Amino acid sequence: MDFLLRKDEFVVVDLETTGLSPYKGHEIIEIGVTEIKKNKIALNYSRLIKPNSIIPTAITDITNITNEMVESELKIDEVLPKFRDYIGDRVLIAHNAKFDLSFLNFYLQKYDLTPIDNYVCTLEMLKILKSRKIYTGNNNKLATACEFYDIDLENAHRADADTLATAKLFLKIREQLLK
Repeated sequence: MDFLLRKDEFVVVDLETTGLSPYKGHEIIEIGVTEIKKNKIALNYSRLIKPNSIIPTAITDITNITNEMVESELKIDEVLPKFRDYIGDRVLIAHNAKFDLSFLNFYLQKYDLTPIDNYVCTLEMLKILKSRKIYTGNNNKLATACEFYDIDLENAHRADADTLATAKLFLKIREQLLK
C-alpha cells in the first residue's frame, strides 16, 4: 500500500446503487468522482445513471435519487466504457472499496472492460491508524471518520459529496501513514 500512497494522482470514487449486491441484480444509479492531483483536490462531479429497474423507495429515502431524476440519463453500458478510460491506470480511492469495486468490477466484466485492481481503501487505512492508536473514532464509517478529522460531510449518500469527503479524509490519513 505504501507504494500506492506515494503516487501523486488519484481518483476517488463512490457509487450509489439500487441495493447491496450486483449479483442480486442491483444496479449503479450514480457515480461520483473527485480527482486528487499533487495533494490538491482538482475536480469533483457525479453522474446519474438510468437503471433497468425502478429505484426502490428505501434507496430513494437514503440517497434522495428518484426514478424521475434518472429517467433521461444514460444507461450503465453507455457510461462505463468512458468511465473506465477516464480512470486509466490511476489509483482508485474509495471508502469501503470492496463494496464499490464489487459493483464496478461486476459491470466492467459484464461489458468486457478491464477490471480495476489498483486501489486504496480509506476504511482499511483507518483500521491501520486505529491499530496504532492514532484514529480513535467509535467506528470506521465515513461520517464518523469525517467528524473525527473535522471534515464537512454535507449531503451524505450522494456520490459527489461522499467522494469529496473521502478525498479530504484520504489526504489527512495518508499524511499520518507516511510519517
